[in-house]
Amino acid sequence: MSRKNRKNSAKVGLKTQIKPTKKMDKSIEILGVPLSGTQKSEVLRKIWLQRKEMLHVATVNPEYVMEARTDEGFRSMLTQCLTVVDGWGVYWASMWLGRGKVERVSGVELVEEILRHAEQKSEKVFLLGARSGVAERAAIEMRKIYPQLLVEWYEGARSVRVEKNEEASMTIARINAYEPGYLLVAYGSPYQDLWIEENRPYLRARVAMGVGGVLDEWAGVVARCPRWIDRMGLKWLWRLVHEPWRYRRS
Repeated sequence: MSRKNRKNSAKVGLKTQIKPTKKMDKSIEILGVPLSGTQKSEVLRKIWLQRKEMLHVATVNPEYVMEARTDEGFRSMLTQCLTVVDGWGVYWASMWLGRGKVERVSGVELVEEILRHAEQKSEKVFLLGARSGVAERAAIEMRKIYPQLLVEWYEGARSVRVEKNEEASMTIARINAYEPGYLLVAYGSPYQDLWIEENRPYLRARVAMGVGGVLDEWAGVVARCPRWIDRMGLKWLWRLVHEPWRYRRS
């Protein structure tokens, strides 16, 4: 892929301008952010569906909502995605605003569904990003649970915020050579979703999804939050105890 044939991915960031593609049907909105996947069964149906264009799945939490309020480009990007309710704050806001019945589908849960389905259907999974060695370790652990899973990994650019054109081209070439059904990107929020949307025209995956720290949990880098704590809406407290560095921000 030549420099002339693609935009420089170094501009990936909070103010990235995304060229509009086909918008997803909107079910509800929270402070201007569309949530097109409000039921788990419907979300999975759309993910399993075979299609010509790649589906971009974005798991929306309060951080995404606040970013979208001040960044028109980011908000526009979300309209191109299948947006699902991940954070409890978004879930409670939708309920409080009377937006109808909404189901929360966490990124961790969605990845597990994807891995299970991929193994059953012999679809390939590509893990991109995370810190050094994390994606590989995550893949090893995934194969312990899903022995027949077809999975590959690549760390990608050291810093996607300043990714060079050559780095992006190499990453895309690695992905496309593997021809994955599912591309799971762990570049951190919101950069992972901006990267997916920016490079959508060049990616040959069937479904792409930003997975944040999910690979860290699979690799054992961070403790996995017990499901019952997550369902009580206390994962933020669990992370505060086990990952205090996340909250030491100026």
